[in-house]
Amino acid sequence: MKLRHWLWVAFGTGLLIVGVNLVIFTVYPWARWSEDFFPGRAPSDFLQPEAWTATDDSLTFAVVGDTGSGGRNQMAVAQAMVDEYKVRPYPVVIHVGDVSYYGSIADRWKEVWVEPYGSLLDAGVEFEVATGNHELEEELSAEANEEIAQLIERTKKQGAFYKTTYGPVDFFIIDSSTPLATGAAAQEQGEWLDRELGASTARWKIAVHHHPPYGSGPKRGSNLPLREAVEPLYVEHGVDLVLTGHDHFYERTTPQQGVVYVISGAGAKVSNTGEDANFTALTREGLQFMLIEVDGDTLRAQALDENNVVFDDFTIVKDSS
Repeated sequence: MKLRHWLWVAFGTGLLIVGVNLVIFTVYPWARWSEDFFPGRAPSDFLQPEAWTATDDSLTFAVVGDTGSGGRNQMAVAQAMVDEYKVRPYPVVIHVGDVSYYGSIADRWKEVWVEPYGSLLDAGVEFEVATGNHELEEELSAEANEEIAQLIERTKKQGAFYKTTYGPVDFFIIDSSTPLATGAAAQEQGEWLDRELGASTARWKIAVHHHPPYGSGPKRGSNLPLREAVEPLYVEHGVDLVLTGHDHFYERTTPQQGVVYVISGAGAKVSNTGEDANFTALTREGLQFMLIEVDGDTLRAQALDENNVVFDDFTIVKDSS
């Protein structure tokens, strides 16, 4: 009996060790990086209000997307954005969509917005936000309409799609969900986009939407119907840069008919990049955000990780002729 007892103890101990290792090496990385369930510390730094310098010819802005976990990863990226503000202050953050996971915007507003971005908001930083698929995906519904209404109200957006200007840049914030981009309601937004791009006299034109027309991710990849709908307008009207999210990694394309497309969707979760496509200039797995500086005819964009380490640095120069 004694030997049998110790054999059972040894067996149970072995199962416990296997279980602990399974959690440490399998469950924890998945939840830590892919789903971001674990709580984190929100930034609490005091930032000098309106510390930035913006002119008619210059602008610095941050870009982040797919942030809505309220967990450790989102807080880490938010802290990095706060730390970057101290060095290179910026007046606006371009958010490429997905503000709230695991529940409605109304229910999770404090966790996914007020806490991570409180320091920036208190400093007077504005947020321009594209509608993401966690607010609306394929079909209109009462629940989706309520999420859109909450997003517009709480982030003080002008609507589901709109143009906004900061210094030398016109930003075209577009709803890239199926109904408004490639579905039954697409004509209204398409006509608006064509008209506003054509009327813009800004030195720089940047389009912002959630779904990427170009992407090499194995889970989602390129949204080809969206590409067919918007790319001709971007080329015709001289759009310089397109900022998107949806896939939870970073990807920059080579210029496609003169337009550079960027996925900046690792603001809280991380997913695999897969193999590079023929349009890929650079991909990277890992948490990240961006800081972009426009000065006259030059746009310099940097992608940074949660430790403020720059891993991509590219420049677009306008033809001054």
